[in-house]
Amino acid sequence: MLRKKRTAFAVLLAICLLLSAPPAAAYSDLPEVDIQSRSAILVHAQTDEVLFSHNIHIRREPASITKVMTALLALEHSGLDDVVTAEEGDFFDIIAGGSNAGIKAGEEMTLRDLIYCAMLPSANEACNVIARHVAGSVEAFMEMMNARLADIGCENTQFTNTHGLPDPEHYTTAYDTYLMARECLNNPEFMEIANTEYITLAPTNMTPDGRALTTTNNLITRRRFPDYIYPYARGIKTGRTNNAGHCLLSTAERDGITLISVVLGASVDEETNLIRSFTETRDLFEWGFANFTMKRILSRVDKLIGVKVIQGKDETEVYLVPERSVEALVPKTLNPEDIDRRITVFEPEGVQAPVTAGTVLGEVKLSYQGHDYGTIPLLADRSVERDTREFLQSEIAEIISRDWIRWVVISVAVVAALYILIAITLNRRRRMRNMRASNYRGRKRY
Repeated sequence: MLRKKRTAFAVLLAICLLLSAPPAAAYSDLPEVDIQSRSAILVHAQTDEVLFSHNIHIRREPASITKVMTALLALEHSGLDDVVTAEEGDFFDIIAGGSNAGIKAGEEMTLRDLIYCAMLPSANEACNVIARHVAGSVEAFMEMMNARLADIGCENTQFTNTHGLPDPEHYTTAYDTYLMARECLNNPEFMEIANTEYITLAPTNMTPDGRALTTTNNLITRRRFPDYIYPYARGIKTGRTNNAGHCLLSTAERDGITLISVVLGASVDEETNLIRSFTETRDLFEWGFANFTMKRILSRVDKLIGVKVIQGKDETEVYLVPERSVEALVPKTLNPEDIDRRITVFEPEGVQAPVTAGTVLGEVKLSYQGHDYGTIPLLADRSVERDTREFLQSEIAEIISRDWIRWVVISVAVVAALYILIAITLNRRRRMRNMRASNYRGRKRY
């Protein structure tokens, strides 16, 4: 019994240590970045390379980051110019004091304007109106949303509502949120809306002066708190509840590099009174741009290894070259020669001629400190004809060397020898009979 208690305590201690482990840069030889949020991730959008990670697979409440998927599904399944009428039933789960755009039952708005309401001031009621229009009901829309989440690979995400209001069964992870962002980056209309600082919507039948909307994302606007502005930031969405803390999903573009940042469960700095979801996102972007760059780590003309050519005419070897050059986002201090190249030759004993230039004869796996940069096919750098004479000699030798061929040859030889012996014996007997017949004079008759 005591042993079981000790084992349980050890397991509990290990779990606590795992959950309380400090955030770590994905590369051990880079300076640290101070992240206090519960979960965070920084990813290079073009290559999906994770540059920084902290508790990225632990389930968290996403708060209004949920609205990213609501907006994305609306753009994928409906027209932006669709006119939608808000209904009383659309407000069934909207709580007082939550973020809203003042939409009223019976108000007519375009789907585009509803998405702006959901994304900029984070209007909860707009999300339900969107959902009903797209799928016929909020329930049907949530089925669509969770199916879409599964489709893009979100294995630790379940959404129970369209807006992110608190629900114990409504959760995601920093990594899954990055997958959502990656999907959103492929939708230009979404990114245009997500990166809007300020907009005045057209008047409606119940709002004759229209609506002036300002984004809650302080990284992209000076209208609210200019201390947070980050000039390279592009969208995407904020979120906050008491349970979720401050959350921010954002991207940034600089020098041809696009980074995706997710910060979940941030707090407010007690000394500066600054919201850490903004400051830590900015710190992550600055850390990423300061320490990483695009480098060519493999060239198309690199001759990586020679391979013997068997029975080649005038050539005894070909070199293997990469199918393509490879560029990757790597630490600025990295020398491409430090990249680990694990080469596999499919026929290490040699390849049989003829060989055609461009034939895949192997592959090389590129990595550094456990980071995989891909596996690239290796091709023959030249064509090599077959030496016909050597080939025929080899074939004959091969045939003769086979056991069953030897037994056939021996058997044929034995049969032939027996045939000759029998033929000689029969021939000898025939001659004997002929000799006897010629010497026989027969019996005299009187």
